[in-house]
Amino acid sequence: MKYTAVRLMLVTMIAGLSGCTTICDEVIETDMGIRNRVLAQKAWGHWSWCYDELEHPFHFARGFRAGYRNVLEGGSGCQPTLPPQWYWKPCFQTPEGRCKTYAWFDGYSHGALAAKQDGYGDLGEIPISPTARTNLQLARSQPTQQSIYGDVETGSYLPVPSGEEDPLAVPGLSLPNQTEPLISPPAVRGRPYE
Repeated sequence: MKYTAVRLMLVTMIAGLSGCTTICDEVIETDMGIRNRVLAQKAWGHWSWCYDELEHPFHFARGFRAGYRNVLEGGSGCQPTLPPQWYWKPCFQTPEGRCKTYAWFDGYSHGALAAKQDGYGDLGEIPISPTARTNLQLARSQPTQQSIYGDVETGSYLPVPSGEEDPLAVPGLSLPNQTEPLISPPAVRGRPYE
């Protein structure tokens, strides 16, 4: 705790030279990092009884907390390609060391799963207003592109002008004739188009 307070003061002093936004960003990042570490440690305390008979409990616990923090930070919880650099040391390049590294990977997966089961899968997301969410969903549901001859997805087409070849025609496929155009002509000076 003492180390965190000293670090926070140092960050605040350095960031004071660069502007208020940087100070706020650093404080928020530090605050979230501390929260994630505390939650991961509490989760390990809660779930550790499930893993009493492991060969390498220390390394499994480290991986568990790392996977838990990954989900808290908004990650997917998928195992990273490489373990942390701590496991790159020569002492881990032995059969026993490899077992410890694999224990870290196993712990990572179990920690990520535990975070999702504890309901922290979307903790890192910032909520948006319901109106903005509805607008985003509507924008996603709109068709992205329509042909000048009609809507390709529904199969409704405008009649092709006489003497022209239909660019959307598929050889051997006949579509039903459509007598009514999809787009009605505009009204002229308040009267229907004649």
